[in-house]
Amino acid sequence: MSKSGQILRSLHTYKDRRKSREASFHGLTISLGTIETLVLLFNSDEDIVLAMVLKHLTEFVRKNETNIESLKEKNVLNALKLKEFYRESTSTTIKRLALYVATAIIESSNTLQELESSENLEIIELCLKFYGFEDDDICLEYLSVMFNSCIDDPQGAKLLLTEVFIDKFFDVVSNTNNPDTELHSFQILEKLLWILGLNDLKDFFAKPSFPINRLLCDLTNDFIEIRIAALNVIELLITDTSETNPFASNDHIIHALQQLTKMYCEDLMLTHFEKLIDVLAAAIRNENMALLFFELNLFDSFLVHLNQHMLAKYKCYSLMIIAEAAKYPKFLERLVQAEVTDKFLICLIYEDLVGPHILLGLNRLIKSSGALKRILEAYDENLLEKLLSAYFEYVSQNQEILTDSVTIKIKAREQAAEFLGQLLTIAYHKTASRLMELRVPDIMATIFGQPSEWQSIDYYLSLLCIIESLAQNADYREELCACESLTTNIANLLMVGSAPNSFNTLILVSSIFRTLCCLVDEDVSREILLHNYISASVKRGLKCSTTLVKTSVTNFIMQTSRFPEFVSDYIENGVLETLVMHQKHSHSVPTWNTAIESILSKDPTLKFCIRHHLGFTDTTAGHDFFVSKKKFDDFRDLQNMLKDEVSPLAPILVVNFNRPEDDPSFLIQIPRQSLTPAEILKGTGSYCRRPRDTFLPEYLEEINAIFEKQGLAVNPAKMKRCIDFENVAKRAKLIAQLVSQVLGNGLKTFDLNSDKECSDHIVKAHLKDLARETHTTFLPLGRLRSGCQFERAILFKALADQVGLPCTMQRSVDGRLLFNELPLPLEMEHDPHCSLENMQFTPWRTLRPTHIIDLMYNVGDLYPVQSRQALQYLRLY
Repeated sequence: MSKSGQILRSLHTYKDRRKSREASFHGLTISLGTIETLVLLFNSDEDIVLAMVLKHLTEFVRKNETNIESLKEKNVLNALKLKEFYRESTSTTIKRLALYVATAIIESSNTLQELESSENLEIIELCLKFYGFEDDDICLEYLSVMFNSCIDDPQGAKLLLTEVFIDKFFDVVSNTNNPDTELHSFQILEKLLWILGLNDLKDFFAKPSFPINRLLCDLTNDFIEIRIAALNVIELLITDTSETNPFASNDHIIHALQQLTKMYCEDLMLTHFEKLIDVLAAAIRNENMALLFFELNLFDSFLVHLNQHMLAKYKCYSLMIIAEAAKYPKFLERLVQAEVTDKFLICLIYEDLVGPHILLGLNRLIKSSGALKRILEAYDENLLEKLLSAYFEYVSQNQEILTDSVTIKIKAREQAAEFLGQLLTIAYHKTASRLMELRVPDIMATIFGQPSEWQSIDYYLSLLCIIESLAQNADYREELCACESLTTNIANLLMVGSAPNSFNTLILVSSIFRTLCCLVDEDVSREILLHNYISASVKRGLKCSTTLVKTSVTNFIMQTSRFPEFVSDYIENGVLETLVMHQKHSHSVPTWNTAIESILSKDPTLKFCIRHHLGFTDTTAGHDFFVSKKKFDDFRDLQNMLKDEVSPLAPILVVNFNRPEDDPSFLIQIPRQSLTPAEILKGTGSYCRRPRDTFLPEYLEEINAIFEKQGLAVNPAKMKRCIDFENVAKRAKLIAQLVSQVLGNGLKTFDLNSDKECSDHIVKAHLKDLARETHTTFLPLGRLRSGCQFERAILFKALADQVGLPCTMQRSVDGRLLFNELPLPLEMEHDPHCSLENMQFTPWRTLRPTHIIDLMYNVGDLYPVQSRQALQYLRLY
């Protein structure tokens, strides 16, 4: 009963609830007026506070994009980085809001300029910590945006090349339904391909998870931005030919071609159709893709849509795909049958917005006879006029060449020039005559005269090939050379170039010299080249380190040495000096020595000074031939003596048959104190470095009379074509007797076996007397009356060259003696190839010396080379 009583007992004390309410802490609501105060709250441990602060910042950013600058000034991004974007937070809302604010700041910044490289790398590292374990789609979107903004720095891009990131990245790209995540992921992949290169990423291509199927499927995505991003990645992948490339599989190739063709035929890229055409053209550059494009009849679908489209610009740009397909001979006939040649010609002739691919396609289609026939028919539609006006005269009409479209214009001009070159090759006369009517020399002169940076090396090369082709015809060459500015500008181009040793420039230099070789047959071109200091360019080319240029320059020298003015210029301006002094560096140039000989063969004076030998083809006739009694180790010493107004110490013998009077250009006034009273009274006041010689013509007349009397005279017309081997010995002996008679004054005749030599002191005294009489040591050979082997060998060579007798002249090692050699080949019995009838037509350059002629002892006798008598004659035995 007591218990029940307790239950019914009433309470007399109660808890005071007012005290509990007063003791509890209530939430505080205040207005924060500065960003700095908000940033201080980033340290709060309460999620509701962080959520409110980040939400407030988010609304602040969304109100106006300029508000982001305020966040940058207050270093909000650094504060978020210190909190690692709250990646450890359990609240998805907080992570989303933090990433949104950070993304807004980073996306509005130029990460390469406004952020330090270390800061950029720090952001990427923080995002990588997030990305690997994050499953929230919104957070992944923001992380993708930050990656996309920060990997413009190549160092940051390399941080992404980890197995963990790549696996997660491929998984996100393949499975996401967020268009923004997908767009930025495609852009990240494109940047990785650009920055790191295909070779660095080839291991990742081989991963089964590589999102190739997602890329291909999204080529037809509803969002144009995603389609463009996917196209950019596909274009880069298509250009890779490695085995690990996703397009190494035919299944992926087929899928890609089908998607690209679908995009084209359904006009899914109508506003960016150029990008689609570029990617499809890049695919056709791969032979396997091109083959599948035709085998799957995708080309037919493409052609149908092309024919149906109304926009000319769209149709002409689409022809880039056909231009790429035309590089494969197996598809040419199919393309020609589809009448694509007409499409190219219509775009070229009647449309102004024509890219280089139009000409590229024609250059490739021209290999088909059907296409060529149609192209030649287009001549009547002013095809050549359009080419010249649109692609050759463009620069001259538009001086604002440095525009955004300059690269396209240069490529188009390159293709146009190549197209003209092919037309000249295939239909020379029809094309060349039309081009000359259209003033091609003047047009090209204008182009070559413009600044070289306006053009390209390939364009110049194609133009030079056109000039070479036109110059094959003598009439066209004359017209080309009549345009003096053309030759002048081409020659001046040799002096221009910022990188003279670059590979492309060296090819251009070589081509210029080859082209000039085609023009030098005209007098006008030779004058222009000499006036524009071509020798300076030749010397630079000879000193070049590349064999290609040196070979082309030596070939140019060989071609131009046919002309006396070039030979004189090469000698006077140091070309010969460069050739001779740099021979040790010319072992790789097979034509180097030939170039030297081509000059020396026209100047027997320098050849004998350098080589100490004149061969059968080295004639002294028609030249001033100077021979010094002194042997020079350096031919430049003799050159300087010939130019110097002071007479040299050693006598120099001068041979010339065609100067009855002193050359007035080489008269030197003698100081009055150097003249004797008798000479002053006589009026002798000068001496000549190229003196007259009235005696040598008399000797020549005398020897010709002797030949006529002996029946040894040769028909001059026949003498140029053959050699009178039967009478070589007889004629040589008669000349030797005349030489001995002329130069034997005061000299005794000794026996060959005697140890006594010619009275050389008598000859020296005679030469000094002549020098004293003429006041110079330049002595005409005809005035000599005493002479030993040295002087007699010169006179024998001079007379032999005049009468067509093949002989050589050679200086001994010590330089004291000269001797002459003759060719007397032996006739083999019963050998039809060695009969005298055949041998008389032997070219002089193939003759070999067999005998030495005696001019001193047994005058006129011939001694076999290397015989005892020959060695005795040379005083070597």
